[in-house]
Amino acid sequence: MKKIAVLLILFITTYLIGCDFLSNTDPEPTNSTTNSTEGVTLETNPYINSDPNTDDVEFDILFDDSIYKKFTIYFSEDNFIKLIDDMENYNDQWGNYRDNTIQEVDILYEDGEGNIMELNEVGFRTKGNIFSRVLPAIVEEGEIQYFQQTSFQLEFNETFNYVENSTEYKFLKSREYFDLEQLNFKHIRSGDFAVVTESIAYDMFRDAGVITANTSYAIIYFDIEGLVVPYGIFMLQEPMDDVFAERYFGKNDDSSIGDIYKCTWQDKGPATLEDNYNNSALGVSDYNEGYRRTYAKKTNKINDDFTSFTDFIDVANTSLLGDYYNTISNYLMVDNFAKASALHFLIGSPDDYRSNANNYYMFFNEGEAYYIPFDFDNALGYGWNPYEDFGLDLSIDTVNTSNGIDPSSLVIIYNLLETETFRDMYNGYLDIYTQSNGIFNYQKAVTEYNLVYNLYYFEITSNKDFLGLTYFDIESRWDTNLSLEYYMESKITEVRVQLSNAGIIWD
Repeated sequence: MKKIAVLLILFITTYLIGCDFLSNTDPEPTNSTTNSTEGVTLETNPYINSDPNTDDVEFDILFDDSIYKKFTIYFSEDNFIKLIDDMENYNDQWGNYRDNTIQEVDILYEDGEGNIMELNEVGFRTKGNIFSRVLPAIVEEGEIQYFQQTSFQLEFNETFNYVENSTEYKFLKSREYFDLEQLNFKHIRSGDFAVVTESIAYDMFRDAGVITANTSYAIIYFDIEGLVVPYGIFMLQEPMDDVFAERYFGKNDDSSIGDIYKCTWQDKGPATLEDNYNNSALGVSDYNEGYRRTYAKKTNKINDDFTSFTDFIDVANTSLLGDYYNTISNYLMVDNFAKASALHFLIGSPDDYRSNANNYYMFFNEGEAYYIPFDFDNALGYGWNPYEDFGLDLSIDTVNTSNGIDPSSLVIIYNLLETETFRDMYNGYLDIYTQSNGIFNYQKAVTEYNLVYNLYYFEITSNKDFLGLTYFDIESRWDTNLSLEYYMESKITEVRVQLSNAGIIWD
């Protein structure tokens, strides 16, 4: 595989001898599959500056939605076929495609600020759960038949087969770009013509002061030894790993960081935070053994000490209801949880902690827990609709579950909503967020949509072969009659009526 030398980084060129420099121009596509890219015209992009800055790109630029970004991912044909074969073999063994085997790729990054970076020896793997992770291409008898979108991750600190503690190993192990060790790419559902559904949900949480992942957008191309595949528009997403923990929570005096746990519904059950979980639901996931933990430790993984989590679970499940708020507030950042709970209710995701005991992280450090939400592709009137009306008429103070879970099993939200102090805090945030200038605001969504439309729509529609989302329209969605505006305005109206009826506000 052709190696791409990292521009202006003399250190790596000293040790990775024999790497070829990649041309800044895209190679001519070949017609080697039935999903032919013959005739693809790579337009001169007005957002790419011809006088590039080749330094490492800042984190804030990567996650600035107003800046155009493009990634071209270069595979050798052997590595791409191996990616497919590994996923097929994993499916044969475990019944799904959630194989995390890393393949080596090279990257060309370009953006509207004039930055161009060429990165060699980057790790690539697919991402997603049982239903959303699919093969990036269908291969029959060693030949690629057609391509399909799936989410993926780039790992800048992957060490491949280098000998541990060798110069190359140590360099790659500590390597970061964009101030990240890894970067996630999530595909946008092709029927969600509003495009920005998930990213504006993340924006709302961050605008409220709730720590969660930063997001942005980029257009993606695959290049498989000259076969150019317009892979589509993706949402960039900041991983929640040790870099995330240090960035937002800092280091302790001894330079250690706290524990992050990814909490998702896996084969050992939902992530209710009850104390009766299966013992194998807690620990470090091992995809090679075919299991993911319900409560999967993501930092400090070599340390098998899980007491930060188990101590919290004990408190959450043994505190008396009459004193629940006062007790749990000594262990949980309750104000943050109230903000997050209010926004969860407003965006209407049926697949979060409150509805489905799913899709959140918990950060633990020195006896304190912090709730971190994630994954909002089913939200704001789009996607999975177990409530039939996307939850527009749900009661603001009730735990309504979407998948047959006993509401009382969601011990933290259920018990806190039973306490007046927390309800007052939570309802206060519902009031603040739904005011005319509040965080839950359709015009902010329009602004975001217009940014993405203006940056990417022409490039996508100028080429009929782009995968995934190829039609943008904030007023419509493919599989629902609810526009984003209708959902948000209806939700605001319903919430404020309930707050008024309860005497909490006087509209």
